[in-house]
Amino acid sequence: MSDQTTKHVAVIGGGLVGALNACFMAKRGFKVDLFEKRDDIRTMEVVRGRSINLALSVRGREALREVGLEEMVIKEGIKMYARMIHSGDGALSEIMYGRKDQVNYR
Repeated sequence: MSDQTTKHVAVIGGGLVGALNACFMAKRGFKVDLFEKRDDIRTMEVVRGRSINLALSVRGREALREVGLEEMVIKEGIKMYARMIHSGDGALSEIMYGRKDQVNYR
């Protein structure tokens, strides 16, 4: 797209969905402004707030592949073949994420 016909879009929220949405829009030729209320945690000495463990599944990998980021993310990931279930009596059991060759990444 030339500068005169470049469409401009604003994405509000730099979380997982907002960031990926911004990548898809940029790939389609849009000029993207991404707005996030929170500070960049990579630049903070102390990070306060909620923390959540995330897993990257096949669907997430497909989305990252579409914007050219899958390999960069996967090389930093840790393979997880199953989730661990902790029952009330202390017993542990695994539930596989899929077939033996299927993994999620953390």
